[in-house]
Amino acid sequence: MNILKQTQKQETQSQETICQIHNLDLIAVDLDLSDQAQIKFFCGKCLVDKINNNKLTTIEQSKERIQQIKGQQQDIKIKENQARLNYYKNILDQIMDFKRFVDDTLEKMYKQIQQYMYPIQKEKQELQEYEYQLNYFEDIRNLSELYSQDEQKSQKLIQDINFIDEIQRQFELLFTSSEYFQTLDTFKNTRETIKDIMENNIIELLPLLITKNDSKTPSLSRICFNHKKEIIMIDMDSQNKNIEDRFVCVDCISENPLIKYQTIENVNKQWKEYSSESEKKLQKYKKENRVKKLELLNQIAQMRKNYNKKLNEISEKLIVEQYLCLNKTKESNQIKKNSIQTLNDQQLLKDLTQLIENQNGKEVESQIQIMTNLKNKDGNFKKDIEYHLESLKQYDQQDIQQSLDILKENSIQKTLILKLSGQIEQFKTYQQTEQNQKDQIILIKELQEFIDSANQCEYQLNLFHQIISIYQQHVQKIEQIQQNISLKQKDLVNNQEQPNFYDLNLSKIFNEYVNSFHNNSNQLKKYCNIQQLEKDLIKLAESNTNLEIDKNNQINSMQQQFNQELIDINGKLKQMEIECKNAKEQFEQATQEIINLKYLQEQEKIKIIRQSEEKQNQLRQEFSQKISEKELKLQEVTLKLEEIYKNKLQEDKLKKFELEEYQKSLTFSKTLKHNNCLLSDGGKVISEIINDGNSYYCFCNQAIPKTRKIQFAFQILSGSKFRFGIGLKDIVQKNNYMNCFQFGYGAYFIDESGKTCSHHIKDEHDKNLSFKFQPNDIIIIEVCIEQKFIKFSRLNYPEITVLQIDTAQELYPCLGGINFKIKIMDKVPVQLS
Repeated sequence: MNILKQTQKQETQSQETICQIHNLDLIAVDLDLSDQAQIKFFCGKCLVDKINNNKLTTIEQSKERIQQIKGQQQDIKIKENQARLNYYKNILDQIMDFKRFVDDTLEKMYKQIQQYMYPIQKEKQELQEYEYQLNYFEDIRNLSELYSQDEQKSQKLIQDINFIDEIQRQFELLFTSSEYFQTLDTFKNTRETIKDIMENNIIELLPLLITKNDSKTPSLSRICFNHKKEIIMIDMDSQNKNIEDRFVCVDCISENPLIKYQTIENVNKQWKEYSSESEKKLQKYKKENRVKKLELLNQIAQMRKNYNKKLNEISEKLIVEQYLCLNKTKESNQIKKNSIQTLNDQQLLKDLTQLIENQNGKEVESQIQIMTNLKNKDGNFKKDIEYHLESLKQYDQQDIQQSLDILKENSIQKTLILKLSGQIEQFKTYQQTEQNQKDQIILIKELQEFIDSANQCEYQLNLFHQIISIYQQHVQKIEQIQQNISLKQKDLVNNQEQPNFYDLNLSKIFNEYVNSFHNNSNQLKKYCNIQQLEKDLIKLAESNTNLEIDKNNQINSMQQQFNQELIDINGKLKQMEIECKNAKEQFEQATQEIINLKYLQEQEKIKIIRQSEEKQNQLRQEFSQKISEKELKLQEVTLKLEEIYKNKLQEDKLKKFELEEYQKSLTFSKTLKHNNCLLSDGGKVISEIINDGNSYYCFCNQAIPKTRKIQFAFQILSGSKFRFGIGLKDIVQKNNYMNCFQFGYGAYFIDESGKTCSHHIKDEHDKNLSFKFQPNDIIIIEVCIEQKFIKFSRLNYPEITVLQIDTAQELYPCLGGINFKIKIMDKVPVQLS
């Protein structure tokens, strides 16, 4: 029994000397018992965690970290060497392309010079073999021509200078060619690639694998300011709270049990996710930007290549044409050196015939044919050069448009064209029969021609829109200059001065240019006028529709009122008919009584008859009087209806007049405003003069009437931030006419970004419920206190914004903003659209 107890005691002691977290021997003890109830023992790893320093680690952890870093270094070296091989290979390929281009250009120049030297050598040989023949009259004429010339210049040497200049230009093109600039771009791109590799090839030093103690609550290294305890949770959900007040300890949590806090571990997880997502977005943007720049560089290189290629083709054609002209000149010089004495019989007879016909005033057919051939050849040459220049212009326009497409988003048509091009590339990879392959080649050719035509059409449409815009701007400049000239002439007339010659000449030349410009651009003018007429027609149609709707609404309202009054009159007439019927029944009853009295005595009968007749006459008079009274009442009702209709029209006119008078009398208040707001133009214009970044507000003098709808309008003259609406005078005045675009601050506003401000409805506050506006816009505001709404609209735009308002207190027109200048309109303009 004692042995068993000793064994259990030894096992307990051995468990107490081993760390329960890391399963290592305990080597230290914590003697500080100030904030803990029991003694703590530590192993080696516990001591490292206790020190809490990333530069201190255990030997096992350091071995694992060394292995990880070596693996990273090896991967980085492999990627770095591959990248270096790639960009050096690109440099070698580009240098070889430039070398081939230089070799081809120099070889072409060498052949051109050889071709140019060949006729010179031939002429030199002919001169050496030429036998001098004496012909005194021809020689004396040549000598006279030499003496008659003021300056003797060799045309061949002048041609040599032009040819040497052309060769020099070709040589200079070597260092302005696309291959040369592409080689320089390769060096620059390689330099940027090296910088990118240097930034990305960084060894990530992983944090120490500190053993997580699940029994201990994670905390921050900072201490709670109020309770001097460690921070264990953070308030992430409360609004309008300082960042320092969000860190809480245990006591803070117990004092505010209703607040929802988040643990340090959860916040750390959210922070890592947010950082990772932000890094992904940044890398995606950098990648897209890099791809776009690379496409633009390739496009610019292709532009240089196409441009220089076309210029080289044009230069070669000019050199060849110049060489042919040189040969023709040499042939004509050779003819001049010959004499008719050296010609054979056949050539002598032919030339004499041509000479005789020429002396008789007839033009020789051979000469006509020669001139025609020369003109046709020159015409073809000019057309060829014009074709190449037009191609160069089209290439230039297409390349510029493609470069602009890279910088901005592609249109829907451009996207469809790119998809069609990709589909063609997929067609080429399909394996098909020989017949299907031929049909496919024809289809691909037609589609390719269609894509070229579509691209050309899109470029021409963009060019047409640019021409329209430039034309409209140019017309505005012409009108401005004409206005300036007219003002200057009026000033001269007012000052009784005579215009000088230069002013008259300037006006004359400018008017001639304007007439010529309008004649040449008549079609563009018609097109712009048609566009403007279409817009005006749409506005007029909408205005006419709105007027018709208002007119029909008024007519319907008046018709309903008239019908109601007519129903009342019909009811009264029916009542009168009932009364007449009762009177008639009484009359019949009296007549019956007279018949019944026939059997009475004559005196009684006569008496009764007289009484009956009197009664009957009385009833007739009463009946006639009642009918007259009813007719009078009917006339009175009719007159009242007419008077009601007239009063209604008069009341509508009065309301319209009151609306106009309210707008005319509306002015900004000199007292109900911030001191930074300056009034001008008799209180019709207000501007903010300090421009310190704060928003200031001002009321108008006139309150909103409580019994009808009212309208008023403001025009934005200048500024950067504007707010329009109505406000509660006492609340805004309490806040010193500043920062009123807040909930509960006594204002109902819209601002230039489309946001709304409501004093008492949160669902309508700080929401994008309104339209956007800018300087020169006119804002129209309609308020109805009875129906409790305010409606905002912008002149000539269909958007409308309606907010609910609190009418418990008196409301005033109010506005404000930053660096603004706003004018009250004298009259509310008619809303056309």
